[in-house]
Amino acid sequence: MNDELLKQKSDIELEKIKLDKLFSIIAALRLVVFIAAAIFILTGASKGNTPFLIVGIICAFIFIYLVKYHADIDDKLLTLKTKSNVIKRYVMRNSGEWKKFEDNGSEFLTKEDTLSYDLDILGRSSLFQLICVAHTDEGRKRLANTLSLKNLDIDAVSERYEAISELTQKADFMIDFESTSERIVERRKKDNERRMELSVNDEDKQESDKEEKKIDDTFPLIFYPLMILVPVMNIVAIVMVLGNGINPARILATFILGLVITWWPKAVQDKLIAPVYQYGNTAKDYHKMLKLLAEVKFDSKMLSEINERVASKDGLLKAIKDLGKIGVFNNFSFNPLIHMVLAGFTGWDYYIALAASRWSKKNKGVFEECIDIIGRIEELESIAVLGLVRETVKPVINCETSDLKLSMKSVYHPLLDPETVIANDAELDGDLTVITGSNMSGKTTFMRTVAINMVLGFIGSGVCAESFEVPYVKLFTSMRVMDDVSGGISTFYAEILRIKEMAEYVSSDPEIPALCLIDEIFKGTNSADRIVGSEKALKKLAAGNAMVIVTTHDFELCDLTTEDGKPVDNYHFEEQYENGALKFDYKMRNGRCTTRNAMAILKMAGLVQS
Repeated sequence: MNDELLKQKSDIELEKIKLDKLFSIIAALRLVVFIAAAIFILTGASKGNTPFLIVGIICAFIFIYLVKYHADIDDKLLTLKTKSNVIKRYVMRNSGEWKKFEDNGSEFLTKEDTLSYDLDILGRSSLFQLICVAHTDEGRKRLANTLSLKNLDIDAVSERYEAISELTQKADFMIDFESTSERIVERRKKDNERRMELSVNDEDKQESDKEEKKIDDTFPLIFYPLMILVPVMNIVAIVMVLGNGINPARILATFILGLVITWWPKAVQDKLIAPVYQYGNTAKDYHKMLKLLAEVKFDSKMLSEINERVASKDGLLKAIKDLGKIGVFNNFSFNPLIHMVLAGFTGWDYYIALAASRWSKKNKGVFEECIDIIGRIEELESIAVLGLVRETVKPVINCETSDLKLSMKSVYHPLLDPETVIANDAELDGDLTVITGSNMSGKTTFMRTVAINMVLGFIGSGVCAESFEVPYVKLFTSMRVMDDVSGGISTFYAEILRIKEMAEYVSSDPEIPALCLIDEIFKGTNSADRIVGSEKALKKLAAGNAMVIVTTHDFELCDLTTEDGKPVDNYHFEEQYENGALKFDYKMRNGRCTTRNAMAILKMAGLVQS
């Protein structure tokens, strides 16, 4: 896949070079035509030279055409830029450079969401950072909520897997869809630069959005005669100058009067044009994404329903397209000179306001529908990315079984380099499993590998394994436990609170069993208290409807039995020494660990003498 992507990127760069040259040529030509128009119009008006005036007006229209042509080239360059960016990110995912991506979903990570923190689901170097191809706020939020299991619908897991797998087979569609989505972000950046009044903080923008929803979108009756008056009086003035030899300065006077009439009610016009300011410049991209959806044939039930929602929704595509057209015409307003000419001669702002008013009355709620559809596709596409950059398999999720058994072959962590990651096999079915092993041998990584692949399985994704069969459980983790100085909570007490949450759930006789994953249990206290406390806590958890997996350096826990007398299942990771160096194979083995390496690591660090 990488070779094909790199070729596409190379072709795009060559096309960008050609368009850049044309862009520069048109920019220079536009300037020359503008200067010519200004000279001819000013000369003709001041000296009463009608031919000069006519040539100047012709040059002005040529200038307007060149502005539009220039904007079209800029639009094509933006398309090439965003597609190149998308392809570049896919290449970076395959090469392991994805940790440089700016978007990591950290704003969605809350203190209470310990699962996402422990398993690197959100935040720096996270699953979100690896797979996210969403650019709309709705799409990013949906993905974050899905990955952190906030919107979990286990009954739909098969339908979701079918849809996500189908998207994985449509890589070209995914690239085109994401490229268009990224265009929206780029356009908004440009809009914010061009309209300084939109450069407000988020709270102000939210208040502004609330106010916009309350705006009366009725076009005032008084505007109708005014929008007719401005072009009529200019036409009359031009005819009189050309036909009766009246001083051409009359045109300038009428033009200035037209500006006054057009811009007098600007505040009201801006309120009516608000939907165009908000969506008009990006409506073309929204329309393109919806059209892509409508034109692709999907086989999976979930994607077919979305496709039908777009294609059969009465007027949805047309409404978005119509707003895009209004946005194109409104873009002339961003050029002060062109805007002044159009406003003074035609009453331009009245016509934009009227078109926006009619659109708003006819199409209320259309963009909310559009954004919801696009957000859903962005979420599904992001999860589908994993199947493009990692070897995955369809998991078996047992939702109606009381048999708590984890069975997996060659399972590996999706965030580790696929070229060097070590896969493991595991058959875990005991109420309580204790994993021992040396420092840095792979105990914690193994637990995270199991858990993050279970998360992927629950949301309908493929998992990183050759085979993967697990029950549907509620996941609890206690791994990256941090103290809270401001709240007066120590690391030890923070861990107690996590395990207390597990115990309360397990003892409530839940319908959905729990999987409790605890790393280095009670490491924040002394060894005597740690062993006694661990024994009591683990027995309590294992007595309920739960499966408990714990890592520890305390070999005493290897002899633990559950309340019904069952011995714990023991597994371990170990190290080897080669030429005085510590080596790990990161493979899990049966039984308890019999070696230690803390002193060896201290010696390697130069802190302990041989």
